[in-house]
Amino acid sequence: MLKTEDFWATVIGLLALFGVWMAWQTGSPLAQMVGLNTAGLHWQSFATLFTFFTHKWDAVLLQPIAFSLILAIPVIFLSLDLERFLIGFVALFLLALVTFAIAGWAGAARFELEPPVVALLLGLAIGNTVTIPDWMKPALRVELYLKTGIVLLGATFPISLLLSAGSTALMQAAIGTIITVGVIYGLGRWQGLSHGQAAVLGTGAGVCGVSAAMAAGSAVGARRQEIYQAISLVILFSLAWVIVLPQLAMSLGLSPGQGGAWIGTSELADAAGMAAASSFGAMVGHAGAVIKAFTLTKVIGRDVWIGLWAIFWTFTATQHRAPGAQPLSSEQAAAHVWWRRVPKFVIGFLLAAGVMSFLTLQLTPVLRHHLLVPLVGLRTWAFTLCFLAIGLNTHFRQLLAVERRVVLVFSVGVMVNLVVGYVLSVMVFGGQWTALH
Repeated sequence: MLKTEDFWATVIGLLALFGVWMAWQTGSPLAQMVGLNTAGLHWQSFATLFTFFTHKWDAVLLQPIAFSLILAIPVIFLSLDLERFLIGFVALFLLALVTFAIAGWAGAARFELEPPVVALLLGLAIGNTVTIPDWMKPALRVELYLKTGIVLLGATFPISLLLSAGSTALMQAAIGTIITVGVIYGLGRWQGLSHGQAAVLGTGAGVCGVSAAMAAGSAVGARRQEIYQAISLVILFSLAWVIVLPQLAMSLGLSPGQGGAWIGTSELADAAGMAAASSFGAMVGHAGAVIKAFTLTKVIGRDVWIGLWAIFWTFTATQHRAPGAQPLSSEQAAAHVWWRRVPKFVIGFLLAAGVMSFLTLQLTPVLRHHLLVPLVGLRTWAFTLCFLAIGLNTHFRQLLAVERRVVLVFSVGVMVNLVVGYVLSVMVFGGQWTALH
């Protein structure tokens, strides 16, 4: 457990929650300072931006120190070079400041360019034009930042909402993932793909992107190239959907809840889905409802299927062995493979939601809002760092080196998932999602 980013994301998120709570209780400004950013500044002149940094210089200096101290322990346990990580993180932090400055520009606000989207575009622009130095690579911990952000999201998520809308999200996610994985697997086998490759492609598209593809690949003993092709396609479609899905949801006139649920059912990865949800939320002016619906369908609904599909593919792998594949261990064949595969940050999300709901039970809406502001700021920082890392790690040349039949199978499955997600979010469960606030 101490060697997994899942565990440390949960620890960091919960510690941040209690830290913000203690700062709020004692009246300390530290939590507000650490979560500060310029995304909502709407500046129109560099003088305004300069004034902000002049007045908030102490917070800007505090942030990299606080983040470095928080991340140092996980970095050590993850066997990373601490010195190189800290040097690289300072560079990543400076890029995040640029990201927030761009997102806080009045012109960017008119185009609903939220910090995660700006971070992704900036990271892609740099990552595909400049060679990222080796000293910076240890700091590009996509999974750690993403999962920490999701745990922090749980801290701003009322447990009552989980109890009221969670069953709808679980049912929608179950229908969507079973149909999508089934279509891709069946089409892939028809096109001559191996059992392992079809399983990896289906799980990557139907569940949780890269994490799901890797879990399925491990369960079936897929070859590295098969897993890599699935990951490349997941990344490619995820990036495209960040731009496409919010525009489609807007043009189709979906309510905030319906749009969030559709994005949650259709996006291939948590990080990209959060960026798309944030973008659509800015478009319709109800970011809270969009993010709640997205979180229910994607994080609560679909992500838990990683473990379930890992169990299923493990038990089918004995009948379909790929040439040269490594033999499965007895551990892989055991039922507790679900616990090994299920994303622990989802448990962290639920813990954060439960703890914060308990702590704020007696608070008025105004007091609760003041308490949640720094948590929302920290969450935005986590997702922004995540998207910068994604962009800097993504190279389009590598993404395009995939077999045509694999692209065909995956593309058809993704389109089916898109249609199924729309039908479920608008026609089947549309009323429940529209009522979400």
